[in-house]
Amino acid sequence: MPIVAWDDCLLTGLQPIDQHHRHLVDLLNKTYDAFVDRSPESDVGTVLEELIDYATYHFAQEERMMAETGYPERADHMKEHERFASRVGEIQRDFVKGSAPISLEVISFLKNWLINHISDTDSRFGKFAAAKTSSGVSGVVLSLD
Repeated sequence: MPIVAWDDCLLTGLQPIDQHHRHLVDLLNKTYDAFVDRSPESDVGTVLEELIDYATYHFAQEERMMAETGYPERADHMKEHERFASRVGEIQRDFVKGSAPISLEVISFLKNWLINHISDTDSRFGKFAAAKTSSGVSGVVLSLD
């Protein structure tokens, strides 16, 4: 059973970003499933690493879109990404060292951060970008390559 069921209330209105978010939710659910199924630590670590790598890729793409649209909250949004990446880096280092196995607390942190970030911070960016494109602002490219 997934720890997060995708819900359309998580949609930002930015199709490429929404695709990324769905994939991140899928990876979080895979991490949770590996944890619940008591998969070998190496399997849990592999899925966690994939989640972290994809989140890093996603943040870079999202930040590029924020720059292209002239998003005024970009700096604060990027700080959220940086704080998350730093915390997840600590979790991964501790896991690799063997000093802290992946726990339900860690998975709950990942879930809560992701859902809160999407539904609040990313949602605000989605509304801004939608207003920008509907007002006919030229030069705004809302695609991820």
